[in-house]
Amino acid sequence: MPKPKTKSPTEQITHSAGEIEFAEAFLETIQSSRNTAIAYRYGLSRLAEFIAETRYISLPLPYAGSQLKDDLLVKFYEWMAKRKYAEQTLTSYLAVVKRFLIWLDANDRLPPSFQVGKAVNRLKAARGNRRSAKAGHEPDPGLPRIVTYYDSIPLPQPEEKRGAIKRLEILRARAIVHTLYASAGRVSEVASLTREMVLDGRKAEVRITGKGNKDRLLLLTREAQQAIAAYCRERDRLNDRAPGLFISHGRDVGKTLGRGTLWSVVKKAAQELGLFKGTSPHAFRHFRAQQLLHEGMDLDVLQAYLGHADISTTRRIYAPYTAVDKVRDQLETFGRTAQDAAEDDHAQR
Repeated sequence: MPKPKTKSPTEQITHSAGEIEFAEAFLETIQSSRNTAIAYRYGLSRLAEFIAETRYISLPLPYAGSQLKDDLLVKFYEWMAKRKYAEQTLTSYLAVVKRFLIWLDANDRLPPSFQVGKAVNRLKAARGNRRSAKAGHEPDPGLPRIVTYYDSIPLPQPEEKRGAIKRLEILRARAIVHTLYASAGRVSEVASLTREMVLDGRKAEVRITGKGNKDRLLLLTREAQQAIAAYCRERDRLNDRAPGLFISHGRDVGKTLGRGTLWSVVKKAAQELGLFKGTSPHAFRHFRAQQLLHEGMDLDVLQAYLGHADISTTRRIYAPYTAVDKVRDQLETFGRTAQDAAEDDHAQR
């Protein structure tokens, strides 16, 4: 039997959240951004897929909440881990199911024997080793080469139709990676930009609705603005008036790109450059955060730049890496080799 492919939120779903009793009622309570609501629906759809595949509940649809047991989170986690889900995706889906269980419990939809706290603790115990390993993941130091990779691709002449499309795709890729690098934005935030929001590259500060339905600013460097402007000028030359900033120029022309296409742009360059195979658009966010902290940016300023609601999140994720970088810099500045130290000792004798 072939190994199942790694799942991501952009894949076609084969099961519906509606297969689970009370799921639709729960989803109606999610008063957040459209992307968050979609992520919650995907999470519960994966739960339905897990139940169907493992026969966790064998009763007819919809799967009854009264049949859930407090090993659900552990079993769901083990199923996703076996199918090689990306760590970020796995964590996201578990968070959705935990919130769903809390809602079921609050509305007396769980069996009396189900203890949400116990279910969560069992999951923590099961994930111990996997979660500790995650701390070692860092962005590839060669990540900025993705930007220069696209900048160095020569633009084809636009006379022929295929040449015009290829030219647009290269300019689009340049604008995408420059925007990711400059803003450290989440991939969903960058994908949702419109031409009006960036004024075709004339705006350096772009107001968006980010994670948790909170307003914040994406900051663009001059290089990012220039890349966006070049892409928009080419679209104007072809009388393209689609409102989205990053759009399709092939199938479904004019349609705003999904997150999956932005992933493909980054993956293609990473493979060509021999970078870490797990390099993704989100790696730009981590790279920039570590880079800026290392160069001396205050933690509270970095919090605002990244759009974190709580500074403890910024400190927990990035401060440990920055401390190591600063110690290494100090060692290289003030430290002496063993040979130099030995020669000093010899001279003093």
